[in-house]
Amino acid sequence: MKSLFLFIGFIFFSLAVEAQIDANSVMGMPRATNAEMLAIAGPAIGSVLYNTDDDSIYRYTSTGWQRATDDQYDDEVNLRTATDVDEGGVASPTDETTVEEVIQAIAPITSKAARVFYPPSIAIDASTNGSFNVDLYTQYTAQFATPTAASTGAPAAVPSYAATDLYYYVTYADPAVFDNLSINASGVLSYDIIGQPADYNSLINVVFVVK
Repeated sequence: MKSLFLFIGFIFFSLAVEAQIDANSVMGMPRATNAEMLAIAGPAIGSVLYNTDDDSIYRYTSTGWQRATDDQYDDEVNLRTATDVDEGGVASPTDETTVEEVIQAIAPITSKAARVFYPPSIAIDASTNGSFNVDLYTQYTAQFATPTAASTGAPAAVPSYAATDLYYYVTYADPAVFDNLSINASGVLSYDIIGQPADYNSLINVVFVVK
């Protein structure tokens, strides 16, 4: 009977003991400062160590020690297929191979195209000679704010730029009708009417460019 009590007591004691892991039994990897890492003579490709200077893991490759990261920066993400983005069929195209290269190649093209636009058409009275002006910016924002029609679900107004966000140009004006054209920084066009259009219509082209 006495031995039975001892056996039961041993069971309860053993259940109460918490498991502890010996720190020396945890698997690890070599540790080194940056100077020590670079001083390693002839490391094998695939070698891995922990750099204590920047708390990072490094692996040894054919090009030397590389910091192992999973941040996936744009210059680290390769394209599935190298593509010539910006030279379009030249004899010796330069294929872009990473996301960063594609961004750098296509940004100048898309930024130029997106920055240039024509404002809405407006009527200019050329029936009388003289000096006149028209606020191109006000005409532009008025029409964009109150379009005559819009597609289903579209916002009520078309997005527009501030006057100081734009450059203003007249790319062509009928020289038989218009003279002395100038535009101020706010988009006000000043001009002289020097003759009337023969068929009651004339041409003047205005272009806006986003700064």
